[in-house]
Amino acid sequence: MYFRETINDKKLSFLGLGCWRFGEQETPQNAAHPGKNYWNGQKRTDSLKIIDFAIANGITHFDTAQAYGLGVSEQTVGQRLKKSRDKVIIATKIMPTSNNTDGILKRISLSLKRLCTDYIDILYLHWPGKNYDIRFAVEALEKARSLGTIRNIGVSNFSAPEIKAALGSGNIDFCQTGYNLLWQHREKDVIPFCVTHKISIIAYSFYAQGLLFKKNIETDHAVLNSRRKDLVFLRKENIEIVKKVAAGLADISLSSGYTITQLLINWAKAKPWLAGILAGASVKSQIVESAKALDVPVDSTICQNIEELAALCKDIEDTQNIFAHNFTHK
Repeated sequence: MYFRETINDKKLSFLGLGCWRFGEQETPQNAAHPGKNYWNGQKRTDSLKIIDFAIANGITHFDTAQAYGLGVSEQTVGQRLKKSRDKVIIATKIMPTSNNTDGILKRISLSLKRLCTDYIDILYLHWPGKNYDIRFAVEALEKARSLGTIRNIGVSNFSAPEIKAALGSGNIDFCQTGYNLLWQHREKDVIPFCVTHKISIIAYSFYAQGLLFKKNIETDHAVLNSRRKDLVFLRKENIEIVKKVAAGLADISLSSGYTITQLLINWAKAKPWLAGILAGASVKSQIVESAKALDVPVDSTICQNIEELAALCKDIEDTQNIFAHNFTHK
């Protein structure tokens, strides 16, 4: 396993397991909520096996959120990691609903209960919200840190000005942002800001939620029948770019003998400012392949070919985040 950072005397695996999918369990729930009915369901038994295989393959970083299945993901992750708690790094996210310290602390307590732990390694503010003040929320998280219930404070999907506002009230240790071959817009603002202020950067949706492996996106029912169809990549004006990049990756893989996973992992490792990447999994073989890819070096010339593919994506509209959510702070 490949590591770049150590937090709380534990090594943070460069590859982290994104646990959003674990919140859906066997039956997708039809509700217009960002934590429900996104992946078309997943069996709990499969989720547990994936966590086991992640641990067995050296992954120490597990990322979940209160919104994933309205708590089901946190419960699944926490129950399975109880026996490995002293070796793993658990990150979760909350969305405060008001400027109320007790309310924020209660949300943290809820996550602690679901995660079967007495502390959270990284606690993110999930989105900058219209219903709370960033500065107040960070003050509340600093209070939780002083109480020992969280160890590190993070922000997820924040703009550079919003992170700057947060820094006025406390220390921000981690920033989580969408970043992949199709989406590198935050290289122009958030990433350099974080590098300057020594904030560790975690990239989510690193495989573009599976789209980088899809050869026939327009006929892929697993994608089109899920809420992934609303991603900015799948807007009509962007489909051809995505298809061209996916085809280009497949061609490089065929000619070089490396798998697409190995190519993408090495592209990420070439980014010195990345503390880690997050990837989900629907079957155990996916997480095993990603973990093993960390130990397969790829020639720098081939990595340059991947960079040329990345350049094709500059014309994808910058909607601030891959979901084009309008969660701006006011």
